[in-house]
Amino acid sequence: MKKECNNPTGWGKWLRSVMLVSVVIFSLQVSALAAEPVLTVNTALNVELTATDDYQMDEPEPQEQQWVWHPISVINEPMNGFNAVRRTYALPPDVNPAIIATDDFEMFGQRFTFAHVLKQPTSDEAFKEMRETVTIEATSRNLNDILPYLEQEILFERDGFSGVLVLDIHSITSEVAGTSRTTSTATRQRSFPHLSEPDNSLIPRTITDGGTTFHLATVDWQPNRSAAIDGHQIAVTYTATVTYSAQVTRTHTTGYIVTAEYIGTVFRITQGKTLYTAIFYGEPIIEVYIDAYEPEPATPYEPNVIAEALPPQQYIRDENHGNAANISIALIGALVGFVALGVGGFFLAKHFMGYNVTVYSINGPRDIVKSGKIKLDVNSSEPTITLDKAIGNSFAKTGRYIIQIAQRAIPKLVNNPIHIELCDKEAFHTVPESAIGTPKYEFKINFADDDDPGIADNIRSDEI
Repeated sequence: MKKECNNPTGWGKWLRSVMLVSVVIFSLQVSALAAEPVLTVNTALNVELTATDDYQMDEPEPQEQQWVWHPISVINEPMNGFNAVRRTYALPPDVNPAIIATDDFEMFGQRFTFAHVLKQPTSDEAFKEMRETVTIEATSRNLNDILPYLEQEILFERDGFSGVLVLDIHSITSEVAGTSRTTSTATRQRSFPHLSEPDNSLIPRTITDGGTTFHLATVDWQPNRSAAIDGHQIAVTYTATVTYSAQVTRTHTTGYIVTAEYIGTVFRITQGKTLYTAIFYGEPIIEVYIDAYEPEPATPYEPNVIAEALPPQQYIRDENHGNAANISIALIGALVGFVALGVGGFFLAKHFMGYNVTVYSINGPRDIVKSGKIKLDVNSSEPTITLDKAIGNSFAKTGRYIIQIAQRAIPKLVNNPIHIELCDKEAFHTVPESAIGTPKYEFKINFADDDDPGIADNIRSDEI
């Protein structure tokens, strides 16, 4: 069944409010006319704006003194039974915290007084991967001979960074550090068997070995086999053992340079900015007014006339009787006035100061009017804004509305979807965490028939 858009109880509430305010004003007038000058206490309340007022004037931002260092965050929250404002500053180590403002200020109809400052030091931590190269001298390039001369871990300290680096065994390399040259005589021996006679001409004069030419140096002849000729043993074959020699120059390595790398993570911790949180407690502003009393001009004292008109004792009795009557009337009028003021203040606080949502209707590009207010239950598991109860008959011509949420309600609505209803239409919107600390949070919703109203967009004031 389609939900009708009407608000039958809206005029009744306003009528009751007007009547109650009229009773309060009448009672105060009676007490002021009937009584002697008395002390009256008036508590400043939020004043309703008319439909033609600019919507940005609804909750004026506090005018605060400009500082050199501005707070990085301002949070309004309950604390120790008070409404507290927390201003947090991030100051470098070389800045004196005395620059933090501690003067009283007024905001949201309250006066905030400085209580104390909380100090929280911070530190900046930096990490990076480091690779350090180490070189040593060695007499061998064999890995087993090199490892005993290399530390398995080294301590790194530079540019404020420190840490332990570990040897990367795969990074070890070596190169020749220096060489020396020596010259010596090298020899080679060769055997030549089965020679017919010991003749040196039968032997090669040179030989080649490993690219080096060796020359004939000495020959040693040995007979291999003999035969009997005419009764004598005569050698038939010979073996020549030949020695060849050559001058050889050799290069010797005198040492090696070994390079190894150590790797690991190093870190640096330095003093960062110090967070100072100035806490102010707020109390309602109570304005005290004393009605100025001007006594009527006294009649010139004429002792002879008074004495003739009235006996002295009778005159004194009439004067005392008049003062007592005035005092009684004043007390009764003051009592009635205070009772009416208390009842009226309770009614206004219940029905007006509890509002935390303001609705504006967008009738055109430059035609934005305030349509009404509503109290949103921020503790509900499904907070709901019923627009037709808030705006009455002030429906937007474009079907678009601006919903503005007071600062005190923002922290409890973050990440909690808000249900917006208008007649048979509905939409949802989620307040982001970035809204915390802002004077107010507002978003735009479109309930036009040709658009899908299921998503509400958050907007800035300068978009309107």
